[in-house]
Amino acid sequence: MQHGEAETIGRELIRALRGRLTRAAFSKRLGYRSNVVHRWETGEVWPPVPTLLSGLARMGRIDRHLFAHFLGRPGAGRGFTPPQVARFLRELQGKTPITTLAAQTGYNRFQIARWLRGQTRPRLPEFLCLVEATSRRLLDLLALIIDPARVPSVAPRWEQLQAAREAAYQAPWSHAVLRALELGAPAGSLSDAELGTAVGLDVGTARDGLEWLVRSGQVRREAGRYRPQKVQVVDTRADPDRSRDLKAYWGQLAIERLQSGRSEGDFGYSLFAIHRDDLERLRTLHLEYVRAMQSVIAHSTKPDCVGLYCAQLLDLRDVAKP
Repeated sequence: MQHGEAETIGRELIRALRGRLTRAAFSKRLGYRSNVVHRWETGEVWPPVPTLLSGLARMGRIDRHLFAHFLGRPGAGRGFTPPQVARFLRELQGKTPITTLAAQTGYNRFQIARWLRGQTRPRLPEFLCLVEATSRRLLDLLALIIDPARVPSVAPRWEQLQAAREAAYQAPWSHAVLRALELGAPAGSLSDAELGTAVGLDVGTARDGLEWLVRSGQVRREAGRYRPQKVQVVDTRADPDRSRDLKAYWGQLAIERLQSGRSEGDFGYSLFAIHRDDLERLRTLHLEYVRAMQSVIAHSTKPDCVGLYCAQLLDLRDVAKP
């Protein structure tokens, strides 16, 4: 996402947040004496994100634990001070090089470095660009602030994302088929049988998956073939219960492949005694690994197989039976 698109989203977001209030009234509610919201909605100036989010929290429009909810870590803190916003962005950045973020957003790498260090406060479009570049989940963050359907420029993408999530929940194999569609040259050139073979499915199940993908707008049927469409990252954590079921599904599949001896993947385990603080360090390392893995996946060219990654790291005391 470049800053031009982010500015459009920013204007629409402010307008949606204002609702039926006048610009002057909304400015006052946020703690301003001037009618600054008018200048925001016209794109003349932009609010610093710590100031905007703090004002919305005081109004009761957003939860002070917004960042923790987005990160999926209840203990990640609350509030929107400049250091907290910078820390949140660094969490999202992980191991992504600043030069990569600069290329994806169009912002100068020195600007980005100052935002990440908390030396300067990112303004709304800059913040939106960085969230999308670092996490690919801007729509999910917006959903914690306001219904994305009320933001015209992202409403169609939000609808498609919701449909894609439903496909993942209802038919987990559909997303394996979607990944298989990226194989071959050109993409989508494999037959139904070849798609099924690529992920260990029979033809009928592969076709069912394709139908789910068509209904959710992730695939288009074209001249007897299925062509994958450009779809944003589908993060299934929005519904914790269904997300847990989905993780269990893929974990069980990995177990079945291990037990059958059909897979040459890496399977292993390690039991160890460790301090809880160090277990948290391992979780942080694991998160860094996952982000590095996602970067490798994103930059991989000419894919010729579909991979499945499953992992578990937990304190056995949390699940041990009395």
